[in-house]
Amino acid sequence: MSDMPLLQIEDLAVSFHTETGSVQATDGVNLTVYPRQTLAVVGESGCGKSVSALSTLQLVPTPPGRFDSGRILWYPPAPAPPEDGSGAPPEPAVDLLTYNDRQMQTIRGNRIAMIFQEPMTSLNPVYTVGDQILEAIRLHQNLSHEAAVDVAEQALRDVGIAEPRRRLK
Repeated sequence: MSDMPLLQIEDLAVSFHTETGSVQATDGVNLTVYPRQTLAVVGESGCGKSVSALSTLQLVPTPPGRFDSGRILWYPPAPAPPEDGSGAPPEPAVDLLTYNDRQMQTIRGNRIAMIFQEPMTSLNPVYTVGDQILEAIRLHQNLSHEAAVDVAEQALRDVGIAEPRRRLK
C-alpha cells in the first residue's frame, strides 16, 4: 500500500434545511482511502453513508443540503513517468468542496466515479445500453463516435458480457 492516500475526508459535516429546521446528516466524518485499498462503510439506515459518498463528488443538492465543515482532499495520481525515469512530482491535494460545478464536471466520471446503489434507476430502459455507455464516454473523452464504440465494446468485454458489440444495441 502506498504512503500517499487517494482521498481523505476530514471532519465532514453536512446538514439539510427542512421546513421544520435543520437536520444534521453527517457530523465529523473522517476516512482515508489508499491506492489498492478496499474500504467498506457500514452503518444503519440514515446514518450518513450515502451523504458522505455523494459529498465526495458534490452530488448533495444545495440547497437544501449544506456543507457545514470539513474538507474532501483528493490526491490526483501522478502521470506515468517518461521512459528516461524522470517524472513529474505528484500533484498537490485539492479540496473537492472548493471546486465549482465546471471543475467538478471534469472530475466526475473521468477521474472519480461512483456506482450508485439503486440499479433500477441507473439505466434508462428507453435507450439502448450502448447509447448510455457512449454518452458517458463521449462526455468525458475526446473520441470519435467509432472510437467511443470500441471503448464501450471493450468495457463490456472486460466485465464478461458475451457478444459485446451486439449487446451495445
